[in-house]
Amino acid sequence: MFIQLKSHKAHVFTKNDIDPSKSTIVMIPGAGMDHRTLSMFKLDKIKDDFNIVAIDLPGHGYTTGPLFNDVASHTNFCVDLLDELNLKNLIFTGHSWGGLIALDLSTKYQNEMTICMNIAYPFLVGDILLDYAKGNLDQSVEFLMKYGIYKMPETEIKTTGFGVKGSGFYGRSKGEIKSPYGTKTVEADPEREIKLYPLKRLFNQTEKEISSIDLNSCNNFRMEDEQINKLKNVKYIFCDKDKLARYNPENEILKNADLDKDIFMLNETGHFPYFEDPDQLEEIFLSILKN
Repeated sequence: MFIQLKSHKAHVFTKNDIDPSKSTIVMIPGAGMDHRTLSMFKLDKIKDDFNIVAIDLPGHGYTTGPLFNDVASHTNFCVDLLDELNLKNLIFTGHSWGGLIALDLSTKYQNEMTICMNIAYPFLVGDILLDYAKGNLDQSVEFLMKYGIYKMPETEIKTTGFGVKGSGFYGRSKGEIKSPYGTKTVEADPEREIKLYPLKRLFNQTEKEISSIDLNSCNNFRMEDEQINKLKNVKYIFCDKDKLARYNPENEILKNADLDKDIFMLNETGHFPYFEDPDQLEEIFLSILKN
C-alpha cells in the first residue's frame, strides 16, 4: 500500500490483510535494502497471529520523496507513517542499520517490544566499505558478502527484482556470469556468485547513492543518555560468526537489559541470518514472541 505523507509517497508492504485486533510486526530493512528483505524470512508460523508489514524508507524500494542522510530523520519518517497507519500493539523489528532506526524509534513511539538484529553501537563502518559504496555498488556489496556471509543456505531463495533492468537471474557458462550489471568472469567460484545473487539483488535501488548514505549515517548515529535510559523490552539477536556487528555484553545500550533473557544468539551464522539460516532465525523469533 501507499501512504501519502507531507513530503513522501511512502510504500508499506503488507504480508497479509491488516487485522486491527492483532499486534503488528513492523520490519525496517538494513542499509541499502527495502521491503523485499521480508521475502527471505520464514513467517508461516507467525503470519496468522500477527500483522506483518515492511517499510520502504525514502529512496528505498517504492518510497519516493527527498532522501535523508541521518538515522534520526528516518525515525521521524517512521513516526509520521505510523501515525497515518494508526496501528496498535506495535513490535518494531530492524536488521543492522534498520535495527538502529528501530532502537531509536522505540524511544519516541509507543510500542510493545523492539527486536534488533545484528546491530552494533556505535555502528562504525570502515573507510574501504564507505569508498566502495560511494563509487561502486558491486564492490561494496561484494565486501559485505565477503565479511558478512558465513555460510550459504541449503536451498535457493527467490526474490523479485527491483531497480535494475535486464535479466532477473544469473546464467552461467564456463565461469561467465550474466547479470543485470552485465557479463563478467568469476574465476574463483562462479557457483558462489549464483547462490549469493538472491541476497545481492536486494541492494539494487533506483537511487544509486542509497547504500553510501545509509552506511555513513551508521557512523554518525548516537543516542542521548536519556534515550538509552528509556530503552525497555528490547530483544537483541546476534550471530556468533558475524564480523560486521559483534556482540559486546558491555555495550552501553545493554545496561538495562537482562543478558540472559534479552539476548539471543544464532549459531554458525553471519550478518544475514534470514539468508543464511532462516529456520534457526524463525525459531528464535517464535521464542521471543511467545514470551
